[in-house]
Amino acid sequence: MKITIQKAKNGEDTATADGHFLHSNYAPVKEAQRFVENLKLPYNPSSIIITEPGLSYIIPFIKERFAGVRIGVIRYTQDFSTYNTDFDFVLNYFEHKDFEAYLENTLNEEELLTYSFISWPASASIFAEEDKIVWNAIKAAMLRAKTLLITRQYFEKKWFLNSCNFLKYTKNTISFNTPVNKDVLIISSGPSLNPFIRTIKDNQEKFFIICLSSAISVCLKNGIKPDLCMTTDGGYWAGQHLKSLYKNSIPLAMPAEGYCPKKLLSSLLILPLDYGDGLSSEFIKSQKLVTKKAVRNGTVSGTALFFAANYFTKNIYLCGMDMANQKGFQHAQPNQLEANNAKTDNRIRNKLTRLSRAELTKGSLDIYKDWFVNHPLNTENKKVCRLIEEKDRKNSLGWIADINLKTFENEILNIKYSEKINYIETNYSFDYDAIKLFENQASVEKWKKQLFPLDFVQLSHNPSNTEVSGKIEKEWDALKKSAEKIFL
Repeated sequence: MKITIQKAKNGEDTATADGHFLHSNYAPVKEAQRFVENLKLPYNPSSIIITEPGLSYIIPFIKERFAGVRIGVIRYTQDFSTYNTDFDFVLNYFEHKDFEAYLENTLNEEELLTYSFISWPASASIFAEEDKIVWNAIKAAMLRAKTLLITRQYFEKKWFLNSCNFLKYTKNTISFNTPVNKDVLIISSGPSLNPFIRTIKDNQEKFFIICLSSAISVCLKNGIKPDLCMTTDGGYWAGQHLKSLYKNSIPLAMPAEGYCPKKLLSSLLILPLDYGDGLSSEFIKSQKLVTKKAVRNGTVSGTALFFAANYFTKNIYLCGMDMANQKGFQHAQPNQLEANNAKTDNRIRNKLTRLSRAELTKGSLDIYKDWFVNHPLNTENKKVCRLIEEKDRKNSLGWIADINLKTFENEILNIKYSEKINYIETNYSFDYDAIKLFENQASVEKWKKQLFPLDFVQLSHNPSNTEVSGKIEKEWDALKKSAEKIFL
């Protein structure tokens, strides 16, 4: 599209795109002023984003009317980049094939739901295709943000109490010196793990084995002893996978917000993971715990992959990571949740019916698969492979190469046996005074926003909503009492 800058009738600059005026050909500044004067927003936004404002005449009027509000722009074309200096931030549509993903990676959920997006009318008509894509992306991102905030508000409370239990009941922590010059094998519990079990068992000392929580029972049943187990899930049922650790003392890596039974926290060697954000991170920093950096992810396998990439120098092999539904059992056996579910099977609601229903549920798996595809690692000095036979291969993970059992066995021949890493153990004792959980009002307000993100978005739209503010205070008081009960 050809952009032309020319003089309007009153001598001000105006612009056309393929001969169509983006601004008035008579008085473009006056046009922008009237646009802003007639602008109606449903609430006071924390920021305003304008989609392709061309020569950006509306900026001074926006800043005058909404003093103190940050102003951003979404550019449809690079031709107006020289007019970006007055904006607080710039998002370029023309640089990103998947603008929706870019938008969600750039703005968090709270920002998406407290910003106001404004369209410059002429651009919506002239850049019709770009405008449609951008506004569909905005709508989809905002809808997903609302869903995520609902989920977060539910889980933030669980993560908060899990973190309290983590600090109170953890007794012995570990760390290790990095980087580690060893190949890593990450074991998940997908059925595609089965063909590789014997080979892994016979060669386990060649790898640093990270066993994800759902695969612990499979590994131990088949004589595979992991170097480290990992769990990140904050829900109660995730703790069921850890039952095998009551009789097998294997170190456990986890964030403070993850769920682990109190008895296990007290008896196991715990490697604390730190996401670097949220209450759990502040909690463990208050105790001066030695941690390893972790990447927050919807699935523990993603966190394990980045953990391996950060701290180990050699190749990374992923096993049992189907990211797809399979026929029959959806997990390699034995699986603790399967064992629990089997107890309720009967003649009418039997195992076959239950397994058949599980074969049809795959929404979250597609989300996880897409995450791996869209988050490639810098693998210049190492390779990342998924171990999977062709019969189990239902998808591709993009940049992660798939290799079969025969290829894996050939690669193992070139891997030398190496000693297990030595963990550095530390006795940990909880220091309640270091938290100062309820004393600092500024911290309390920040934590409330963390715990009740959806409520605070609603409050930002309507600050006088006493029903929402009362709900926040009531739930905060209940959480505070629960925390005090754990700590004291």
